[in-house]
Amino acid sequence: MENLILVNKYNKLNSNFIPKNLIEIDDNIKSTIIESKMKVDKTAYKSFRLLQNEALKKGHKIYINSGYRGYQEQKEILIHFIEKTDYDKAIERVALPGHSEHQTGLAIDFAVLETIDEDGPHYVKGTDMFDDEASKWVFKNAHKFGFVLRFPENKEEITHQSKEPWHLRYVGSKDATIMYNLNMCLEEYLDFRHIPFNKGKGNIPIIGIVGRPQVSDKKYPIIGIGEYYRKALSKNNACVITINPPQNVIYNEFSPKELLRMTPKEKEILETSLNMVDGIILPGGNRWYEYDEFVANYALENNIPILGICLGMQTLGYVDNLKIATPKYKTYINETDIDHHQIGPEYVHAVNLKKGSRLYEILKQDTIMVNSRHSYNIGEITNEFKVYGFSNDGIPEYFENGKKAYGFQWHPELMQEYDLNNQLIFKDFVDLCRKG
Repeated sequence: MENLILVNKYNKLNSNFIPKNLIEIDDNIKSTIIESKMKVDKTAYKSFRLLQNEALKKGHKIYINSGYRGYQEQKEILIHFIEKTDYDKAIERVALPGHSEHQTGLAIDFAVLETIDEDGPHYVKGTDMFDDEASKWVFKNAHKFGFVLRFPENKEEITHQSKEPWHLRYVGSKDATIMYNLNMCLEEYLDFRHIPFNKGKGNIPIIGIVGRPQVSDKKYPIIGIGEYYRKALSKNNACVITINPPQNVIYNEFSPKELLRMTPKEKEILETSLNMVDGIILPGGNRWYEYDEFVANYALENNIPILGICLGMQTLGYVDNLKIATPKYKTYINETDIDHHQIGPEYVHAVNLKKGSRLYEILKQDTIMVNSRHSYNIGEITNEFKVYGFSNDGIPEYFENGKKAYGFQWHPELMQEYDLNNQLIFKDFVDLCRKG
């Protein structure tokens, strides 16, 4: 069953996953991206050598172009392609860390030798392999040696991956032969065998962004959500809705202290919205109301994934600290050498991350650079939340409660166009909401 492990857009490996049976090889084509010694699953490699030798008898010369890639190597490749193109184009071509089959050690990208001249060997390029005779021979015979073409033509809606004629996946000769004869990709075969997995198709999480009182350009009071929050979530295939406040008032006309407390019916109305969502964004802003606190508390009590950003982080900390007998929570104005309220720069200061947190497991970095747009910070935390990220002046920048709630003092939604770390933050949050 280990040979049938599924890794795709909706099924992720942990960042610390390393296959048990890896061996180093030296007969592969040298990678221009990964400089370390090539590794492959031992059984998969032996089977590929048999396939390679059989192909040679038919006059076809095939080689291993890529084998095992760890989580960090996959991240480096993604960064490489982002630098060459941009984020959107890169993720169309390169799997996100944890979502690459190469991390299993069972995936092999093969190459077909076309010619050799004074410039060296030349190999059949990209999707041209679909029309190449040697590649066609591999497609028809690989199952005899335990391999399947993992991302064939006309299966994109099932695999959620564009066609790749070079990508072979070892599953064992018995399963590979059945898949070949029934024209099934791995997802179809697992379904056929009644082996459970996250199918992804139709599994689109609904994520609610808490609406903030705003004023339109024509001075009309509105409840709105930041476009950058919505865009960051939509990019990761989430359905985004606005969680509206329930009271029959114009919020812009009242400060939080001036408003009457919510009635039981108004709380019930708000609960109706919260019962619809798979996750919640508590966004930044200038001030929070009772409904913000209600949303935060409801998410914490019902284990709904919630991400607090800037003011939203401060709200989460406040609500959590109210649960202890003698709450100590308050917000503090920033009075340090770092200017934490800067609108223009892409990067303002460093955040030092502690190990043991969800964020560290995602990024695997001790220090990251962030933007910064806040005038206050959360000060001390005394209940479930624990601070795992600080700026160099000691201000708390990231916390979590070890469950499904965490907060950022910076604005990761504003860094989506240029920073991989913050792109991964939203990718991970949507995945968390998808799993429930």
